[in-house]
Amino acid sequence: MRKILFLLIVTVLIASCTNTAYDTGDSRYSYLRTDFVEAQTNGSAKLVSAVTDENRPLTFTKPLSVGWAVKADSTYRAMLYYNLNANTNDSSIVEPLTAQYVYTLIPVQVTEQTTVPMDPVHFVSAWKSSNGAYLNFCIGVMTGKADSVEAKQTIALALDSVVEKNGHPTYYLKFSHSQGNVPEYYTTNIYLSIPTKKMTTGSRVRLSLNTYKGWIYREFTW
Repeated sequence: MRKILFLLIVTVLIASCTNTAYDTGDSRYSYLRTDFVEAQTNGSAKLVSAVTDENRPLTFTKPLSVGWAVKADSTYRAMLYYNLNANTNDSSIVEPLTAQYVYTLIPVQVTEQTTVPMDPVHFVSAWKSSNGAYLNFCIGVMTGKADSVEAKQTIALALDSVVEKNGHPTYYLKFSHSQGNVPEYYTTNIYLSIPTKKMTTGSRVRLSLNTYKGWIYREFTW
């Protein structure tokens, strides 16, 4: 499980940075675009290029430094905010503005004896990426200032089972969340991705989430 506290902080900061992104007229931010991407770092651990979920390659006009990218020559899952009109002759050359780290959840097989926390969240949306490489979803978590530094929320993804039908597997995934004694004062939305590049045609994913309105289920076919 990964601790979620850092992601919450990043989400809040990104939201505050994009408030002025919709200036009227033909301003610098008139061509702002946001995409889920696989972003590549250079030898200095700065983002220099990306590939969107539509398989569109992007080259940055300048390296982008973000606090969460610490590994050189590596690929990160991110939500990229960029200026699409940075180069009028080549639309694949873009000006990076900022990027938000998107946690990638890898399903973990659990047994009946395993205790998996299922504290509720708010469900916002879930969708399959255009290239089928990821299952993305957005949830709202309740948070607030905790009295103890030990209070931290955690998330994970449990693989309940795999059921074969007519030669095609269905993966039953259950989103796991622990509130971790963090106060529930307000809601912050976060984005998550599940890698699905190895899904074969006809495969299915059934995602279950415990929400404040009860359990919900979303199913996707490849």
